[in-house]
Amino acid sequence: MKIVHAILAGWGLVAGVGLRAESTVPVNAPLAPAPAVSPADPIAQALPILEAKCVDFGALQYRLGERLSELAARSDGKISLLMPGTQPLSPILTAVLPNNIAYCRLGSFTPKKDWAGVAADLNAMIETQHVYGAVIDLRANASGDYAGAGRMLGFLIPTDTSLSRYVPAPKPGVVTAAPVPAVSPIAGPIVVLINGQTAGAAEALAGCLKADGALVVGRATAGTGFEEDKLADGEILRFATALPIVRGDTMIRPVTPDIAEKVDDRNERAALTLIRDDHVLDVIEESAERRRMSEAALVNGQDPEWDAYLATLQGAPVLLSLPRVHDPVLVSALDSVRAIRLSERPDAPPAGQADAANEAKAANSSIQ
Repeated sequence: MKIVHAILAGWGLVAGVGLRAESTVPVNAPLAPAPAVSPADPIAQALPILEAKCVDFGALQYRLGERLSELAARSDGKISLLMPGTQPLSPILTAVLPNNIAYCRLGSFTPKKDWAGVAADLNAMIETQHVYGAVIDLRANASGDYAGAGRMLGFLIPTDTSLSRYVPAPKPGVVTAAPVPAVSPIAGPIVVLINGQTAGAAEALAGCLKADGALVVGRATAGTGFEEDKLADGEILRFATALPIVRGDTMIRPVTPDIAEKVDDRNERAALTLIRDDHVLDVIEESAERRRMSEAALVNGQDPEWDAYLATLQGAPVLLSLPRVHDPVLVSALDSVRAIRLSERPDAPPAGQADAANEAKAANSSIQ
């Protein structure tokens, strides 16, 4: 009996342990496959930077869980993401355009060689090619180089030293640059091109030139500076920052254009890229065979220009037949220079009237 009781007690002990284990340790279900992990969005790194430095960041009303790319897309250019090396340096470009109009593309304030070379190029256009009027293109220039902006202002308006107050004093021991030759006065008007990405020192230069009487064409400037920070994933975070306060600064920013132009941003970026690659003539010339819309075609529901374009696609590679990139802002500036030039000429009678007047004069002189 003792042996039986001992066996039963042992069974009861085992059973009790089994019951206690079953009631406290649940059986695990089969593990589901782990979801794929997507690359981390850099918003966590960028958010503190933007909150501390970006102009009017609160007005963007950041929503929890929003991606940085989404925030940048609705920031109206105040925030952007760039990959390293995607914005090549745009050195200063000078050219003489049709009708002897000088053109100076300032995508930055970095000369191809040095400032003496820029002065030499400008003097060559003014003295040997006899240019009339100059177009100064400051679109998409957000440089903080006030010394370079002041140098260009000195070339164009030697009497204006407004930008010197923004240039920091040279540090002790720094060798000053060699003197740069003066630039001869430019005959005719100065027209300045600006857009929403014109900021910092470029915006200040545009404001000075406007105050000096230049005609401004395009869209209002940014009214800010810009700063860039590198993110952990390698992208460059570019964002608008408040302008430094300079004592005695009376400049009005943003700079508003005298002639406002509605422009497609993508088209303008393409045009500026072509200009940077020395194809400025390609963005200001229209196709010679362009067919205009007439009233009769409009009534009949026809579009001769579009039909002509479709005809060019037949039997030709599509990529080689895309519509030409046109720069309406630059064209408007060139038209303004030509109009001012015509308005400054002395009034002359039409050709027919001039011929009749000459004949009458000759007749009168022969009678006498």
